[in-house]
Amino acid sequence: MALLCFLFSCSRNDELSMQPTEGYPRFETVDEVMQLLSDKCLDTISFRRGEIVADIGAGNGYLEAMLGMFHDDLTFFVQDIDSSVCNQAAVDEEVKYYEGILGKPFSCRFFAVNGTHWESGLPNIEFDRILMLWTFQYLKEPRIFITDLRSSLREGGFLYVINPEQDYEYGLELKEKYGWNGFTVERQISEIIDCGFTLISFARNYEDNQQPYIMVFQKDHSPQS
Repeated sequence: MALLCFLFSCSRNDELSMQPTEGYPRFETVDEVMQLLSDKCLDTISFRRGEIVADIGAGNGYLEAMLGMFHDDLTFFVQDIDSSVCNQAAVDEEVKYYEGILGKPFSCRFFAVNGTHWESGLPNIEFDRILMLWTFQYLKEPRIFITDLRSSLREGGFLYVINPEQDYEYGLELKEKYGWNGFTVERQISEIIDCGFTLISFARNYEDNQQPYIMVFQKDHSPQS
């Protein structure tokens, strides 16, 4: 089963992070961008003008820059623990590149944010949607982190967890070597529900070679103990 290859490195806050060994992709045509967004299941999300969106573990924000080609008036917070990759200059560079592909400036706004394995570092505002793409299995303390994310979502806000297919043995390897959780999809669902969410949608993308699954959770209205 094909999996992305990653480089493990220490960020400026001494947190072990992971980045693609071949760097983040850049494409030269709108069609190529649309295909990647489809592979990542991002074409399934119906963003609305004016929404505030965070992407956790987003690297340099290349996916948000791509989304900016097709959406108007969104505010993206690009979050990652690795400030050497996720910083405002890097995000602005990606945005500028894809504005060049589109041929005009975006109406969306993009902000870089750095967190840790335990806290997102997101600003104290209410988010409409929070994305976690190829990220959940690398959390060290999922309940602590997801509870932190819940506090950043508005009532009824949405959490999207999108991951490639991975087997049980690979999950154990992540846990033993790096301290990440490496949970199965069933365990991920259970943990997130216990943090105060309802699973409202589950689907798979069999067209991509990693066969990613997309889980959509909604923030419960009930207070957390």
